[in-house]
Amino acid sequence: MKPTLAIGDVHGCTYWQQAVSDHPDRHVVFLGDYLDPYDYVPRKQLLANLQRIVELKLRRPHDVTLLLGNHDLHYFDDNALLGSRFDWQLKPLAQALFTELRSLFCYAYQDGNRLFTHAGVAHRWFVDDFGGNPLLPVSPQLNRPSSEQLAALFRVGAARGGRRGTTGGIFWADISELSDPLHGFTQVVGHNRVPQVTERAGAPGSRIIFCDCLSHQQYALVD
Repeated sequence: MKPTLAIGDVHGCTYWQQAVSDHPDRHVVFLGDYLDPYDYVPRKQLLANLQRIVELKLRRPHDVTLLLGNHDLHYFDDNALLGSRFDWQLKPLAQALFTELRSLFCYAYQDGNRLFTHAGVAHRWFVDDFGGNPLLPVSPQLNRPSSEQLAALFRVGAARGGRRGTTGGIFWADISELSDPLHGFTQVVGHNRVPQVTERAGAPGSRIIFCDCLSHQQYALVD
């Protein structure tokens, strides 16, 4: 397994450049949500920041992984529900960019027993709702879902305003829905804002690391 630098939700923040510069020999995984900043960022600057991330991927295609988050998907994927701070004026440019560069992004990345997604994978959701097989490689199942699996993959769970009793999929899972993360894996996720990198233990051999704290100039180093 490769030493990895995991960068949580970007939301227009440029501090990722310092993180990458400080750890030049690590594989870099961006956990998604490149747009929809919490504070005002000019649209031109916001897209330029995303373009710089794309250029990093093009320069280092095997050492940089770009995941998609719910704040990216809602600009170009009809399966995705609109999230907060969706920018209708930004949509045409964002949609064109993501559509053109779609092959550079993925939903999940796996390195051995380490699994990276935007929001996380609850064990029962993966087995019962998504219909996945935890004995097979997980990321290919998440990256290439069948038509029957799409509803669960894009689902918003009860904790984020979805139907009562449901658990969110890998773009929307709330921290409260991840008390039992996928068994046998170390997961690294964003989506849920934390003041610092936060780790939670699950079933024996399982843990989940939350690192949506780039705005606090923090990120996760996974060895």
